[in-house]
Amino acid sequence: MKRFFTAAGAAALIVSLSACVQAQTPERTSFDGLMGSQSLDTDGDVEMNGLAVSLDGRVGGNAVMNGAALDINARIGGNLEANGGAADIQGSVGGRTLVNAGAAELTGSFSGPVEINAGAAELSGAFLQGFDATVGALEFSGEAGGPVRIIGSGRERGMFRRRDGDRSRVEISGDLRAGGTVCAHEVRFTGDARVGGPLTVEADSHPDYPAGFDATNISFTPRQGQCG
Repeated sequence: MKRFFTAAGAAALIVSLSACVQAQTPERTSFDGLMGSQSLDTDGDVEMNGLAVSLDGRVGGNAVMNGAALDINARIGGNLEANGGAADIQGSVGGRTLVNAGAAELTGSFSGPVEINAGAAELSGAFLQGFDATVGALEFSGEAGGPVRIIGSGRERGMFRRRDGDRSRVEISGDLRAGGTVCAHEVRFTGDARVGGPLTVEADSHPDYPAGFDATNISFTPRQGQCG
């Protein structure tokens, strides 16, 4: 026996399918205010804007955090963008991580590319693909599975943007498994540092090594002017 769809039946089917798609579309959570805290378990995206904002839980999509003080302790499946005066980032990020902050502390696990722009940064997390950092001062005590690129940045002042002296400082006490490049005014390695791949250091003076340190994979070049 043949079956025929009427116009009304077809319309009902379309409405039913549309409702199904909408039901499967992840939600988007947003916050705008002075102070806000979100504890979530969502497959969607999150955006928080405020003076002091915090996020914990699970975010299946992307997270964007903007504020003077950011506290992030969440499992983020997508990308993370954090812009603030001070950013404390724990948990994990499955996608790309971008941090712009006066002071940044990253202690989580980061699976994708990581870019950090900060006056001062403390990195004790696990960076599976390495990281790219432009900083005034950096302390690294974590693990970098991919190559790193660390650029020491000096300050600029006045309408003609004169340099106020580049005293950028980088201290390595973590594991640089794939090496990379470091350029700063001063570079120091502690006894806990490990360099598993070729690492090029460009500085105003020879890197500071502790007694007995294995610097086999490190090559030094005197810095000419500013990094960049």
